Amino acid sequence: MVISFPYSNKAYIQVFPAQNQECLLEGMKRIFEYIDGVPSRIRFDNMSTAVTQVLEGAERKLTDGLTSFMLHYRFEAEFCNPASGNEKGNVENKVGYSRRNAFVPVPTITSFDEFNESMWEWCEKDAQREHYAHKIPIEELWQEDKKKLLVLPEHPYSVFRYEALVADKTGFAVVDTNKYGLSPALAGKTVQAKIYFNRIEFFYDHQPVGSFKRSYGHKQEIFDWTLYVSTLCKKPRALENTRFFKQFPDLWKDYLVGTAGKERKSALQLLEEIVSDGNAGLCDDTLLLAKENGRTDADSLRQCYYMISKREYRPTPLILVSAPVINYNPNLSAYDGLMGGEVHG
Repeated sequence: MVISFPYSNKAYIQVFPAQNQECLLEGMKRIFEYIDGVPSRIRFDNMSTAVTQVLEGAERKLTDGLTSFMLHYRFEAEFCNPASGNEKGNVENKVGYSRRNAFVPVPTITSFDEFNESMWEWCEKDAQREHYAHKIPIEELWQEDKKKLLVLPEHPYSVFRYEALVADKTGFAVVDTNKYGLSPALAGKTVQAKIYFNRIEFFYDHQPVGSFKRSYGHKQEIFDWTLYVSTLCKKPRALENTRFFKQFPDLWKDYLVGTAGKERKSALQLLEEIVSDGNAGLCDDTLLLAKENGRTDADSLRQCYYMISKREYRPTPLILVSAPVINYNPNLSAYDGLMGGEVHG
């Protein structure tokens, strides 16, 4: 994502994992916020993320997302003629310049947020060089461009789109070929997906039912194993053959493989209780505490879990205070007499 200003030749760059509408608008939003203003007019090519139909002359039918975005930030959009990218030559030249200078050698991006922070620094440093025509620093010319920016709206724009989806028979919903696991209880139900550039939030009947990092892979399965423990409780013998078992904590995978019958079902029921309480992070701690005490049956595991998580039910240890020594020597002579024994004085 590049926004370049023709007069000063200053450009701002943000990098995203795809060329979808959410990435386009999020990139523009971030640039607007960074420069603390909005260009009054922006020229686009006829990309599908912005244009749904090229009409006669300069007329275009825009995507709903871009239309809403433009209304919020109050800028005008211009579009190149079809197959005429040269009409926005300043941007095309800046893209080529940036590739040759900011992306050589090809960077390894482990975090787009961190990489984009470094791009701000690169853009500011690049603006210190001399303008090719005006022969003064680009940054000085940029100050003139900056005066013409529109004021940022009071409230920021949230970039996302809604999509209604029907969950399949196992409770998975598909977005861009990737399957997101919600819950088997939602099989066949229509859910709403709130799709951001980096995450997807799912809702059913206005209630949240799952949130996932957005995948840009192809035909991948993304799910949370904790949502499927209750299903596995019904068929414990099938545990090792399910896709969900691979995501279980390693300690629990090793433990469950060594169980069978009622013992396995009881262990899975405890695991369901732990994740239902929102304590999935305590799974390994529970098992480790049980092993330290030499007992890993389901009842012992449950007691260990309660010790860790339900401290309000743990009794306070008694504090014993030493009793004072009482100097008491009873007279047993009457007793000895009755027993016929020797009388003790």
